Amino acid sequence: MDSGEPTAGHKKLPQLKDTPLTTLRTPLGTALYLYARSGDSVASDTVGQDYVTFRYGPRDLVFAVCDGVGQSFMGDLAARIVGDGLVDWLWEAERPADPEAFSEAVSAALNAMVGRGSQEVAAFELPAHLPPILVQALENQRAYGSESMFVAGRLHLDEADSWIGLCWLGDSPVAAIDIDGELVDLGPKGHTSERWNSGSGVKGPVHTWVGGAANVARVAGYTDGLAVADVPTDETLVGLMTHWQTSPPGDDASLFDIRLAPSPETTGEPAPPSKEQEQLAEGEPEPDSLLDTRPIVVDMEAIQRTPVTSREPIQVQRPEGPAVKSWRPLLEGGKRAEEAVNLSLETRQQIQMWQQAALLGLTSAALAMVMVERLLLEQDSGDDAEEK
Repeated sequence: MDSGEPTAGHKKLPQLKDTPLTTLRTPLGTALYLYARSGDSVASDTVGQDYVTFRYGPRDLVFAVCDGVGQSFMGDLAARIVGDGLVDWLWEAERPADPEAFSEAVSAALNAMVGRGSQEVAAFELPAHLPPILVQALENQRAYGSESMFVAGRLHLDEADSWIGLCWLGDSPVAAIDIDGELVDLGPKGHTSERWNSGSGVKGPVHTWVGGAANVARVAGYTDGLAVADVPTDETLVGLMTHWQTSPPGDDASLFDIRLAPSPETTGEPAPPSKEQEQLAEGEPEPDSLLDTRPIVVDMEAIQRTPVTSREPIQVQRPEGPAVKSWRPLLEGGKRAEEAVNLSLETRQQIQMWQQAALLGLTSAALAMVMVERLLLEQDSGDDAEEK
C-alpha cells in the first residue's frame, strides 16, 4: 500500500442515514460497503434496522453485517449490539480448530451479549403521546426482546498462518469466491427462524466455515434487501445505487465486500467509465474512500496471484444453481388494509394506529402488516360467528 493510505481503521455505518457505495483501500485489499434505508424509513426519516461495522489492520480484517428483525422490539438495537460485539470478539479470536468449534465459540460469545442487550432494551424510552393500544403493543414487544440476524467474518493473512472464518445466523447471504471466479462451497444457507434475541440469546444453530485464505479472492456478506439472486457484480452494485437515488429499496439493504485479488472473473466485467468518472479520477480522492461510481482499479498482477502464496488453495466445489437464493417478503399474500370492507369502528381505529406507527418509524412496516392482518382475521372470525 502507499505510505499515505491508512494501515488500520474501525468503521460503524450510521443507521439514521444512508451510506452510498464506497470503496476503501486496506492492507488486505479493496473493501466495498453500503447502507441504504428502506423507502418507509427514508420517508419518515427514521433509522434503518440493518447495521454494518468492520475493523482492519496490517494483517487482519473483521466485519459484521446485521439484519434487525422487524417483528421484534426495535430491531436496530439488536443489530447494533450484535455487530459491535461480534467485531470486538472476532478481532481477538484465534484460528478455530474446525467449523464445529468455531460455531460453539461464536454461540458462547453471542450468549454473553444478553446482559447488555437486556439492559438496552429495558432502558429504551418510547416517544411520548402514543395511543395506549400502540404503547401496549410495543411493551409486549419489549418483553419479547430485540432480535437480529447476521453474517460476520475474520480474515487473517499471514505467511505463517493464513485463514478465514465466516459465521452466520439467519438467511443473510454470504459468499466466498476463489481466484478463478468459482464459488467456494460454504455449506447450507441459514433460515429466518435463526436469530439472536436480547433476552434469551442464540436461537438456532450458528453456521460457520473455516479454511485457508491462499486462493480466496473475494468475500461478501449482505442483507436480503439488495434483492439480488446472485453475488452482485460491480456493475450490479452501481446500478442499484443509481436506481435507489430516486426509488429507495423496499427493505433496508446493506453490504460489506472485501476483494483480496479482484479480477473480471471475481467481480464481473467492468463497465466503461463515464465522463464524470474520468473527471473524478483526475482529482484528489478523500483520504480513505472513493465515491460510489468510481471504477475499481484492478492490479493486473493481482489477477495471477493469491493473497498468501505459501498457503494451500481451498478445494472448490461448484454449487448447483445460483450462489444465493432470491429474497422473498416476510409476508406472502393476505388482504391489504385499504381493501378491507365492513370493518367495525374499533378495528378501523386500530389499523390506523398501526399504519401511523409504521410511518413514524415507531415500529417496522412488517410488524404493522402482521398486526393489521391479525385485526382483519379477528374481524372475519367475528363476522362468521355472528352469521352462525
